[in-house]
Amino acid sequence: EVIKNTKKIIHEVSQEFKSNTKRDAPKGKRNKYNKYIDVKTTYESISGVTDTWYVKDPEYRLTHLLKNGHQTRNGGRTKGNDFIEKNYSKAEKELEKRINEEL
Repeated sequence: EVIKNTKKIIHEVSQEFKSNTKRDAPKGKRNKYNKYIDVKTTYESISGVTDTWYVKDPEYRLTHLLKNGHQTRNGGRTKGNDFIEKNYSKAEKELEKRINEEL
């Protein structure tokens, strides 16, 4: 029962993480990047589950540039936007809190 509820909590928190990163993702001229953010279950066994956050093709290439910043056409640099790490730390704390409540 505990394992079943823990798996359910992991799926719920990963979906919250997905929606939070979609909300906080930078809106560029094309405004497409956040539409390609998703979560999938990459591993599931009797005792555990792994959900993976990713960006679908063709926008996955932008993730590194948005996170770390990049050079612009006119020679300047853009400032990095660490929207992933900010939301990841919140999701990690939420997951820990909810699993402790379950136990």
